[in-house]
Amino acid sequence: MEWDDRIGRRLTLRDLNILLAAVEAGSVSKAATKLRVSQPAISKTIAQLEQVVGARLLTRSSRGIEPTEHGHAMIARIRAAIRELRAGIDTMNDVAKTPSGELRIAANQVALSGVLPTIIDSLCNRHGGIVYHVVPSPTFADQVRVLEDGSADLAIGRVNLPDVADRLRVVELFQDKFVVVAGLRNRWTRRKKITLAELVKEPWAFPALDTMTRQYVVEVFRANGLEIPKPNVAAYSLQLHQWLVVESDFLALFPASLARTAEGMRVLPVPLTQEPRSIGIMTLKYRTPGALAQLFIDEAQAVAQEFHWGAQDRRA
Repeated sequence: MEWDDRIGRRLTLRDLNILLAAVEAGSVSKAATKLRVSQPAISKTIAQLEQVVGARLLTRSSRGIEPTEHGHAMIARIRAAIRELRAGIDTMNDVAKTPSGELRIAANQVALSGVLPTIIDSLCNRHGGIVYHVVPSPTFADQVRVLEDGSADLAIGRVNLPDVADRLRVVELFQDKFVVVAGLRNRWTRRKKITLAELVKEPWAFPALDTMTRQYVVEVFRANGLEIPKPNVAAYSLQLHQWLVVESDFLALFPASLARTAEGMRVLPVPLTQEPRSIGIMTLKYRTPGALAQLFIDEAQAVAQEFHWGAQDRRA
């Protein structure tokens, strides 16, 4: 029998609350006193629940009642459902108030230098009572770690959607891509058409070897039929890359979301074959985002529209 026929239309929150109260009290009589209902009513409700789910949920003895293995599984889910409902009510109450409090955000360098400041600036203009604690998290693994240990309420950065299906909820903001950037005084800015092959012997600044971004850069060169050239500089810091590009003759591959806001550099007209990368916000599946986190997510989706890439909500 399908969910709607057997369970969805027959289970009520009251029934689940009665089962939980009986287990926590350890006896039907104590539960009846606590809930101010009759013992027969509680026994009947539990019997009907067992019939609906098709399993024995409680065992009865002279010492009282205890959950069966199926009962333990059911009780764990009931408690989780009640926590979520309470969190939902709290969130609704928070939304009705002027937003204030603290929000902890994990972000990689691309987000720190690109879309994140735009989101925070937009929120600060309308809600001045929020304090933002930004936790630098260079890698995807770092972002997941700080989410799970509670150091961050949400994370923003590149998302590999197949890797998050079991743990994370993802709100995809936009698809990012790499562009070739040069300083305004660089001779290549005078060209209207350039191929990537023409640039391989130029001085390059690339991400550090052990980063995912470096692997993405390698993939871009290979997708365009080239091996990545030997860089003159390899570093973690995007700020260092930007300085070398703006103040010297270096070239670099920058995310388009960052290049569009960076001062002193120009995107070169180099067509690149590449697979776009998802930029998004991640929260834990089993932890309902608080009111401030949801406010941030909503604002991020609006800002993403300004980046000319459509925002899309994907539940992994």
